[in-house]
Amino acid sequence: MNKSEDTDKDAFENILILADIIEADLMEKLLSEEGLAFYIRPWRDVSFSGICTERKGFGWLMGRTEDEEKIRTIYAERIGEKEKQ
Repeated sequence: MNKSEDTDKDAFENILILADIIEADLMEKLLSEEGLAFYIRPWRDVSFSGICTERKGFGWLMGRTEDEEKIRTIYAERIGEKEKQ
């Protein structure tokens, strides 16, 4: 789910923990629409042949430091509202 093929993943930092694949898909769509560089790194448990585990959530949403505030705002406005309902 890398939407920034031309950028180095090492330049990204962990910004948010995504609860599930639905949040990951929604954030991928929203951040792509905004033109922000990001990377979604799912957690996988090697003891189960790479199956995603839900203990801590789905995985990390990684982005550039300079985009962190905007990414958090998009998450709070679009996904945070959904969780309150």
